[in-house]
Order: sequence, then structure tokens, then C-alpha cells
Amino acid sequence: MSLAVLNVHQQDELTSERSSPATASNAAMVDRQRRHIIKKKVIAIGRLSRQLSALRENPEMVKEIKRLSSNGKLPVGALALGEESLRQVSL
Repeated sequence: MSLAVLNVHQQDELTSERSSPATASNAAMVDRQRRHIIKKKVIAIGRLSRQLSALRENPEMVKEIKRLSSNGKLPVGALALGEESLRQVSL
């Protein structure tokens, strides 16, 4: 799944790179943009991993929170910090 996140828009990035002329300053800007995009993707993968591990490790707590909520769903942000945020929501 993390590979799919990294491959998002990869084809668009490659075609746009070929169509623009590569100067030294333009190449440096493209490198900075790529690094920024990759950094954001890695952060998103880490966040998703933390949320999934919280779901796997605490299924009882998740069921209890869902049962107590009015709409039967977890509140927005309940998995943001993993197990810590689940404990805060359940209190």
C-alpha cells in the first residue's frame, strides 16, 4: 500500500519534466519540489501506519468508542496519535 502512495501522479510528474527546459535553477527547484512531495508522502505513510496499528492493537477500545458515539463511528482524529488518542477519546 505504501508503494501505491509513492506512485501517485508519478506519470504526470515524468511527462511534465520532459516538456520543460532544464536550466540549472529550474533543475534545483524541481529537486526541491520532489523532495517536498516525497517527504509529504512518507509522513502520510507513517500516519497511516500508526492509525492501522492502533486499530489492530486495540479492537475492544475501538468497538467501545464506536458503541458510545451517537452515529456509530469513531470521532474525527480519534486515531491521529495512535493508542494515546484512543485513550483520550474513551475518557
